[in-house]
Amino acid sequence: MSPRKPRPAGSDFQGCPPAGDGGDTALNQLKNRVDEGDYAPVSFDAVAQLAWPQAIERKRRSDWPAADARDIAAHEGTPIAVEGYLAGAKEEGPESTNCHGADAQFRDFHVWLVDQPSTDRSGAVVVEVTPRLRAKHPAWSIDTLTQLVHAGSHVRISGWLMFDPEHPEQIGKTRGTLWEIHPIMRIEVERRGQWVALDQLQ
Repeated sequence: MSPRKPRPAGSDFQGCPPAGDGGDTALNQLKNRVDEGDYAPVSFDAVAQLAWPQAIERKRRSDWPAADARDIAAHEGTPIAVEGYLAGAKEEGPESTNCHGADAQFRDFHVWLVDQPSTDRSGAVVVEVTPRLRAKHPAWSIDTLTQLVHAGSHVRISGWLMFDPEHPEQIGKTRGTLWEIHPIMRIEVERRGQWVALDQLQ
């Protein structure tokens, strides 16, 4: 996983800066990036089986040992495209990334990508729809994503590979890895052997 990795570009959203309003501001800036990339096709397993140093779990990036930070940086920020199926979609609560906005427009959508329709969330890669990107894609609603879940649609998710150290307790339960695609930049659905942007299906 080593295509060109541009510096993340963020933007204010309804008065909320890319760094959010606290917490791990370096992580928030990665979550809030809005720039497009040259997305390289990557297998589901390449993401699901990517290792990480366990010593950095639940730690802010400013507290990571330099060697561990280098290990993550070797892969993080890569623009990738991964095929699979959606196992669920859920609106998250207020968080520092989105300045603890109470309104629904400030909520991330937590989406689970799996390798096969029969795979449950315990082996999923978490992929997230952020408020900044959702504002540009009204079709990316919870209802529409849930329809893709129920239909067993084959999808292609493009976005930025990111490491989120905050949820190791979920491994083997509601995710298979702490590596995520976050944020999602493109959602495509296979129709008659062709990839069609989700926006065009609505």
